[in-house]
Amino acid sequence: MTNLVTEITEKIQMLNATEKQQVLQLLLHDIDSPDQDADEAWRNEVVRRVQAIHNGEAAIQALKEWQD
Repeated sequence: MTNLVTEITEKIQMLNATEKQQVLQLLLHDIDSPDQDADEAWRNEVVRRVQAIHNGEAAIQALKEWQD
């Protein structure tokens, strides 16, 4: 463990149960929160694919792959 993690761990041990629960909830929320970059990348990919379908590009690509 790094010095910072050791220091934080020691300080957490000094907290009461309610405070430990608050820290735990904060940490869980932090690691479970949505990744905005990933969400935006998926939205962009969906838009790109829908545009490809509307433009007929998806059908052309599927036909090329089927013929190969």
